[in-house]
Amino acid sequence: MPTNRKTVNQHSDGGQTPPKPGYILAPAGPCENPKCKKIVPQRWVSLNQKHRYCDAKCQMRMYQSLHAIGTCEYCGRPITGYLNGERNPRFDSKKCESQFHAERLLVPTGTFGDIIERFLSSTIDYRATTLPDVRLSLAHFFAFVVREGITRIEDIRPSMITKWIKHERDRGITRSNFIGHISTFFGWLIVEEIVDMSNPVIPRRHSQCSSPIAPRPFSAEELKLLWDLLIAHGDLVLLVAFAIGNESGLRVGEVANIRLEDIDLDHQKIFVRLPTKNMKTRTVPFRDKVAKFVALWQAQRNPKCPHDHLIHGDRMGIYDTSDLSGRFRRFFSSHPEAARIFKFHRCRHTWATGLLNNGMNLAVLQKLGGWTNLNSLQRYIQILPETIRREYESACKKLAENPQPEPEESMSLIEFAALEEVN
Repeated sequence: MPTNRKTVNQHSDGGQTPPKPGYILAPAGPCENPKCKKIVPQRWVSLNQKHRYCDAKCQMRMYQSLHAIGTCEYCGRPITGYLNGERNPRFDSKKCESQFHAERLLVPTGTFGDIIERFLSSTIDYRATTLPDVRLSLAHFFAFVVREGITRIEDIRPSMITKWIKHERDRGITRSNFIGHISTFFGWLIVEEIVDMSNPVIPRRHSQCSSPIAPRPFSAEELKLLWDLLIAHGDLVLLVAFAIGNESGLRVGEVANIRLEDIDLDHQKIFVRLPTKNMKTRTVPFRDKVAKFVALWQAQRNPKCPHDHLIHGDRMGIYDTSDLSGRFRRFFSSHPEAARIFKFHRCRHTWATGLLNNGMNLAVLQKLGGWTNLNSLQRYIQILPETIRREYESACKKLAENPQPEPEESMSLIEFAALEEVN
């Protein structure tokens, strides 16, 4: 409900003097709620006020009543919503919106659009959450191919892949997964015997070896700044999510997916349910901050909430990855220094780095974090200088206490052969 609709009672001077600048004297008139027959008396109102209601309850009833406010651009069905809503929706649902943009994305691909859709609907190489990125890569590639004047898949040669990669780099694309998407697509065509050709993506020629991403844990000063801002703000949803990220290393999507029964405050552990990145569940411990803020949130959580997710929005909606990330982004946007350093995924870097530098075994850390291999884990952990010094001093102390034995005298193969001749 808009917050700028202010009303002020008339003053004792007969209502002729405005209470402060920016107010006008509105004449008496009927309430704008069609179901209400009351007359709103003359009173001073803000210049920003757009509607007239007899009281707050009548205004709330009108705001909560649904009306046809538009037509879906994809399916043509009427869109219902709040009469006083400030949005002008174009689609009836997120599904309609995604379908609309997906179909529009494939328009520049010409005759290749049908085979792209067939691949996306039948491939087993990708998860559903990855398919939008695959669609985008294929759409950009075949739109480029069409502009180059190619109309048959069989005419796509390795030189075209090279030319396209250069085009993507020239327009600032730094990621390299689009090459794998194209290679997988052509592999599918060959396996399904749709085309009789070799894969134009040549691994040794077209693979883009990028430098490994360095871990980015928060420093102690950065972490203190973020905690101070969040605690001063007092938003328990943000505090719960940030604490779980810092003490348990969960991804933002995993935090949003936690259910009430997944939190065990007695044993201080969280069950991380599917879907996860490696499609495996795990159980992760937590400490005092998570226990504190979860307990405070559970006491405040709306008992009428229709779902069992741990956290919910202001209207009791279910959070997904983008919703929860957006809530953090909107809060930190008013704090330039915090907005510059904050990425929720850095909580995971901080968590892994802290545990490793305090002696946790790599295999245990890999299991807790849900990484499939140690190569993935290495992108998250940073060996701190104090850890290097501590390990060095410890090794030197052990070496001094247990000196290595003198190496035994050895002889070369030629010396051994000469010795044999003498004997």
